Amino acid sequence: MAAIERLQQALIDLDIDEGIAAQIVDGTVRDKDNKKKRAAFFVQAISQMERLLDEETCHAVRDACACSKGGWRLKAVQKLAKEYAGRSLGEKIAALGQITHMGNPVLNEDGTITAGIGDEGGLDCPCPVFEGLDLREPVSLTYCYCCAGHFRFHYQIALGKSLVTKRVVSSALNSLGKQPCRFEYAIVE
Repeated sequence: MAAIERLQQALIDLDIDEGIAAQIVDGTVRDKDNKKKRAAFFVQAISQMERLLDEETCHAVRDACACSKGGWRLKAVQKLAKEYAGRSLGEKIAALGQITHMGNPVLNEDGTITAGIGDEGGLDCPCPVFEGLDLREPVSLTYCYCCAGHFRFHYQIALGKSLVTKRVVSSALNSLGKQPCRFEYAIVE
């Protein structure tokens, strides 16, 4: 499922009023349209969401839009889960960090987990919607809950723990490349 379709489905799955959903996704832009048009659509859609829905709902909608849940990433985290069954959370997180593109996870002192892409600024957004575009204005952190949902999905499998996205701390998209992407998760007991 492509990005706009995932947004539409998330709105349906989270029982967002049809009238409100129609104001967020107006149907004039499709996933097959050019990249600049799709990126502009998402900037506008997120703006509409933030105007029409509460913050928690906006974040839940975007978190539900997570992409790249299958393929080699899924196989890698499933393998890790199997190989590290019975080991400590710290050992699992360290092993997860060795998988390519799994966000350098860190177990924080308060028991939360932080995922990170990039060590400092100077990072281009890896999201396929915005990748390669010359952005002149920051994009809301709300948009990046999709990426947070991607990592959360894989981390849950690898760690054998249910997680909730607490917040998007920073993102290359929101900071125009000046800050790395950071997502924070809480373990659901």
